[in-house]
Amino acid sequence: MSVSACKKDEDDLPVTPAPTTATFKIEYGFHWGADDFELDSTYADGNGHAIRFSSVRFFFGEPHLANAGTEVAHFHETYFLADATTPEGEFNVGTITPGSFDELELVIGLDSATNHADPTLAEEPLNDPSMHWTWNPAAGYKFFLLEGRVDDDGDGVVDAGDPAFTYHCATDDAQREAALSFTGSVAAGGTLAPHLEVLMDQVVTGVDMLATTDGMGYDSINVQLMDNLAASLEIE
Repeated sequence: MSVSACKKDEDDLPVTPAPTTATFKIEYGFHWGADDFELDSTYADGNGHAIRFSSVRFFFGEPHLANAGTEVAHFHETYFLADATTPEGEFNVGTITPGSFDELELVIGLDSATNHADPTLAEEPLNDPSMHWTWNPAAGYKFFLLEGRVDDDGDGVVDAGDPAFTYHCATDDAQREAALSFTGSVAAGGTLAPHLEVLMDQVVTGVDMLATTDGMGYDSINVQLMDNLAASLEIE
C-alpha cells in the first residue's frame, strides 16, 4: 500500500513546462583603447592635452535585434543610463524568441516624447534629476554628460587648479542611432548578452578640451561629441 501511495504522489507532481523564450541582456564596459577606462585616471584629449574625468554618463535604449536585415525583437521606450562610476555592468532588457542575430541597433539619447515627458513622474533611470535640465525644462534631458579637468600649463599633470570642462549634450537634435554588427545565438532558456564597448579614446577624437571647456545643449562641440559617442560603440 505504501509503495502504491508513493507512486501516486509522484505522478501527481506538477510538470514544469520547457522554456520557450530566452533572456536578453546588454553587458557594457567603458574602455580607453585596449585598457579599461577609469575615472580619475589621466588621459589625453584630441589635441594632446592631459585630462581627467570626474563624470561620464549617457542615455541609450530602444534596443532592437535583427537577423539578415529582418527585425526580430524591439523594446520600445526602454532606456538605460550608462555611468562610468560603474565601468562594467549589465542591463536586463527582457525576453526574446530564441534564434540567431547579427545586428543590435540602439538609440543614443531619448526619443522626443520621452525627452519632453515630466521627469518627476518617470521611472528609473529617467527620474534622475541630475540628467535633466531642471532650470530649462523645455530642453529635456541631458543625453550625454562629460565633466572633468584639463591641464593648461602643459606639464601633463591635472590638478584642482586646472580649468574644468563641462559638456552637457541635449535637445532632440542630439539623438543618434548606432547599428552594431555581432554574431550571436541563444536557445530557449538561455541568455543572449552582447558586450557593448564604449571606447572613450574615440569619444574625445578631434576635441580640444582646453580651447573649448564648455558645451551646453547642441553647440558645435556637443554635435561632435554625440557623433563621436555613436561611432565609439562596438560589440565585443
